[in-house]
Amino acid sequence: MNRPLHRAYVIALAALAACRGGSGAPDAGPAPSSEAGAPAPSSTAAAPAASAAASPVAPPAASPDAADAAASPDAADAAAAPDAAAAAPDAGCKLLRGPLALSLRGPALLWAPDEAARADFRIIFNRDGVAHHVAPAFGGLPGASAPREAAAPDAGAAPDAGAAPDAGAAPDAGAAPGDAAAARASWPACAIAAGFTFCMDHGGTIRRTAMSGGSPALVGAGRRGTGISAIPLPGGRTLLAFLSDRITTEGAVTQAFAVLDDRAAVPLSAEGSGATFVALAPWKGKVLAMYIDARSALTPVHARTLGLTAEGKLELGPDAVIFVGDAGESRMGGALAVGAGGPAFALLPASKDIAAFGMAAIRIDDAPRDDMPAVWSLYPNGLSPAPIAATQGTSPIHVARVRPSAREPGARPVLEIGQLDGEGRFLPRCQAAQAGSFKHVAIEADRDGSLWIAYTTGSGTFVEQRAARP
Repeated sequence: MNRPLHRAYVIALAALAACRGGSGAPDAGPAPSSEAGAPAPSSTAAAPAASAAASPVAPPAASPDAADAAASPDAADAAAAPDAAAAAPDAGCKLLRGPLALSLRGPALLWAPDEAARADFRIIFNRDGVAHHVAPAFGGLPGASAPREAAAPDAGAAPDAGAAPDAGAAPDAGAAPGDAAAARASWPACAIAAGFTFCMDHGGTIRRTAMSGGSPALVGAGRRGTGISAIPLPGGRTLLAFLSDRITTEGAVTQAFAVLDDRAAVPLSAEGSGATFVALAPWKGKVLAMYIDARSALTPVHARTLGLTAEGKLELGPDAVIFVGDAGESRMGGALAVGAGGPAFALLPASKDIAAFGMAAIRIDDAPRDDMPAVWSLYPNGLSPAPIAATQGTSPIHVARVRPSAREPGARPVLEIGQLDGEGRFLPRCQAAQAGSFKHVAIEADRDGSLWIAYTTGSGTFVEQRAARP
């Protein structure tokens, strides 16, 4: 990358890497995707088993100063104590419906059939390259009796979701409710854009299928189990991003690629760069692409804009290394968070240094630029994987992220909901769930001001609706 400023940091980091303890380093446990039918890039080992406990757990008591600390300019470097990440007493995100256990277990895509109304989200699962639609049927408000998932083609009956917890409680999602085990969906989650679904099969083949019907078109050959991203373009066109292995002078390298409609794939990652995660977002009349190149010594985060030429061809803007993080691993994920007309943020759960781990928010104002500063929101401990998702196109930006519940090694992870302010500071709202492990999260905001959240644990996939405002 020819960035001398980082050389001393990388050398020191490599010398100290063996000294990492549980307080800051990510847990290098097995990858989550193998438990759902496709191996993750780094491992084919099965995911860690979730706890069998299933009793509701209330969120930890919040520090009286939590809200002020989160909003202060020093919040980026706040100590990673549990209270620093606890929801403020007057924040919260009231549970409106759910949590509902679904009949499939795996990464879920939240999709609104009517984009203008943007309400009553559906779930789309990946069944070996075929989109499987599910319409959640909630049994009522929290506390109602045993809701069940709506029947979908070939879905079968859903497991009994049991009674939902009281509003504001953080349910323990460590064990699937009912006796029936949920069938496994495939990795990765499908993507959807302009009336087309994009799904990868177990072999890595990605197909674009019109939701109105018709034969699917093969649009990419990706690295199996790795994530894909798609967004609509003007005129009903689509743009897909995915990862794929290519043989270079340096050997086999995983790179990011982009596909306009069903045309040939073009390299998205810069020459000489690899990619372990990629995401797209509509942004200022163009497309913002972000990809992560997690390495054993450092983790560059790249960004560039994409657009269409007058002839309708894909045009790639300059590649920028907006941030260089600590050492990473191939299953390190991230998210693109975009407000309504405001700035964008690349979100990266990573080590800040050898003793601290958290979420880095890297702001992108105009054209992506090299070496942008990060605003940090520290976790009580390290975690790997640390799923994260964010809303796009709505304000305020909401984030769903998984972090440890406490400093102690082995502390159960929690799914935390919060929002970003204009500077990228994370303002915690509530803890939605606890589990032995989380594999995937998704979040969307509807037009009525509520949040839809889907999350996958070691035992099931759940969906719920929460208030976006106190």
